[in-house]
Amino acid sequence: MNILIYNWKDLAHPDVGGAEIITWELARRLASDGHRVTWFCRSFRGAKAREKVDGIQVVRKGNLLSTYFWGWHYYRRLRTKPDVVVDMLNTVLWQTPLFARSSKKVCYVNQLAKEVFSYEAPRVLAPLVRLAERLQFLSYKKIPFLVYSPSTKSDLVGFGIPEQNIHQFPLGVDHGRYQPARKARYPLFVAVNRLAKMKRTDLTIRAMQSIVYKMPQARLVIMGHGPQENALRELIHSLKLQDNVQILTKDVLFFKKAPKDLKVALMQQAWALVLPSVKEGWGMVVTEAAACGTPSIVSNVTGLKDSVKKNVTGLILSPNPTAAELARAMKKIAVDATLRRQLARGATLWARQLNWEKTYRVFKRALERALTGKPAEELALFGKKQ
Repeated sequence: MNILIYNWKDLAHPDVGGAEIITWELARRLASDGHRVTWFCRSFRGAKAREKVDGIQVVRKGNLLSTYFWGWHYYRRLRTKPDVVVDMLNTVLWQTPLFARSSKKVCYVNQLAKEVFSYEAPRVLAPLVRLAERLQFLSYKKIPFLVYSPSTKSDLVGFGIPEQNIHQFPLGVDHGRYQPARKARYPLFVAVNRLAKMKRTDLTIRAMQSIVYKMPQARLVIMGHGPQENALRELIHSLKLQDNVQILTKDVLFFKKAPKDLKVALMQQAWALVLPSVKEGWGMVVTEAAACGTPSIVSNVTGLKDSVKKNVTGLILSPNPTAAELARAMKKIAVDATLRRQLARGATLWARQLNWEKTYRVFKRALERALTGKPAEELALFGKKQ
């Protein structure tokens, strides 16, 4: 098949995240299977307009907003239209049902924004952009959907998408890279996420103030970058946590399998990963940490309540936890060695069920059913059949 993927970023983008890693894992396998795969996305400083990566033709045009116009223009100018268009949602849909009439279409959803707008958008505009998010699905009522999170599926049903049109597939983990190793001798917590308001990394820093009071040797390492970096550094300084909390924004290798991969090394040594986010599509770092034998402490929100099994692979807090609630969970893991071992074992066993080859097999089946109009199958990895 000739497959055109619309995604707002590609793997080389400086702000690349988990959504792009998932796309790459699937797209490169499609290309390896003999399909012609094109990945259209926005450009960035220093980027080539076109290049071939892992058998995928990457086409870059436009900025954060104009790329959606150029996506339409690119399709319009194609002499040979693709057999399939994969419309990937990252906040804004590409509206392919309105222009890609010569191709079969499927909408791939990482997550809906919903609650995120309350954190990231100005207060006056938040209700309007939340309404706009819902309205953009009006042209997709008859389009099949692909998702990997059960709670994202529920969000789509709430937006009026028929449940039988929503096909699921599980995510994978690179077990060649993420493996258990020896833990730190002192309480070590890690946060691996973009430094943005909706990740609520400030809560983790405030929780550390209480942890350090009882356990002065405890450490928190925050890995990521983003618009909140300076504010978080100021918070660390104001709470006098410079000796206990560190932010790493450089030399953290997200993709290359190298001996100096600091992200993996810290995940392996950590006693727990902490992610009190407002919302996630899944939270890939959660299952990456699990593969390293590291449980997670997360908020009870979309995505994270799927990637963490409560009291089995980690601890799930309330949807809007306070710093005190987060600190209690961190202390619980720090002081209870038996619980820590149980959660580590549960996390490891859970992660072993997830691999990219299984992901690709189920994804291909889901894509085939979506394109032939067959109803979605129940995914055995989740829910009662797990």
